[in-house]
Amino acid sequence: MKARRLLPLLALAPLAVQAQAASVRCHIVYGGEHFSVDAAPTDDPYQATGTKIGRYFEFKPVYVDRVATGKAVKVYVYGMAMGQPVLIHAATHAPPFAGKQEGRGFTGFHAVYEPTKSSELQYWCEHLP
Repeated sequence: MKARRLLPLLALAPLAVQAQAASVRCHIVYGGEHFSVDAAPTDDPYQATGTKIGRYFEFKPVYVDRVATGKAVKVYVYGMAMGQPVLIHAATHAPPFAGKQEGRGFTGFHAVYEPTKSSELQYWCEHLP
């Protein structure tokens, strides 16, 4: 009897693994420190939250996966020098999310500057299937 109860659960197991498998990991360097920020697929990109990096940056990768518009990875970097986030960098990447540059993921290497504090944040992102 127990085997019959487990059989439907085992049939669903591959779907659970697939649903959690894909994600994006962004590698960030700021002030000599290394950070990583992950983003899972979402159909509601407005719910994504940013991660504070140092004193002057907020980093927000958004992995959009909508039936109507398809997949895209959007990366936003905000300057925080005045206390409120101000968008200073936005990039949109469409599939395929294969590496474009050796060791720099599908985004390539980016350097973002916060103009009022002369700070620099560097990043690149990879797709984790």
